[in-house]
Amino acid sequence: MPSGGEPPAAEPAGSVAGVEDAYKAHSALLRDIAEKKFNIPAGDAESVVSEVFTAYLVRRDQVRDARKWLIGAVCHASRAYWRVATKTAPLPSDVAEYTDPRSAGLEGRILDRVTMAAALNLVGPKCRETLRLYYAEGYSAAEIAEHYGTTTGYVMQLLHACRNRMRKAYDELRKDKG
Repeated sequence: MPSGGEPPAAEPAGSVAGVEDAYKAHSALLRDIAEKKFNIPAGDAESVVSEVFTAYLVRRDQVRDARKWLIGAVCHASRAYWRVATKTAPLPSDVAEYTDPRSAGLEGRILDRVTMAAALNLVGPKCRETLRLYYAEGYSAAEIAEHYGTTTGYVMQLLHACRNRMRKAYDELRKDKG
């Protein structure tokens, strides 16, 4: 005891002993918040509280009210826990019952798109650009003709020839994969 029979002064919150005191005083409350408010399993709640105290140890000099800071931090850490946990949770065993009915034939549609992209690479840059402008961008034949500085009739012939080249390239690629 210090002279005069006075009790020892409490450690400042920023000291390591202050962190230990804060842990002893608040860890049970923080675990309860993580477990009861955020439904985190007990073992994981302990990990969340440990992470919060690690963060507190680093930032303790800037913290004015340890209790309020720790409660806020455990709430944020608990939300972060669930953000990560929902991404890594295993699928239920009856996942087939929850599949989207529109996904039927999805593999075929993906294969068709990949084959179409490969066919586009085979038809040449002018055909690729013309088809892109017409089908993907929605330009009319007249607008494409203006873009190329030519006539609408030529663009229509170009589109016809490019569609034929695309069809031939697509059929060849499908035959190779089939």
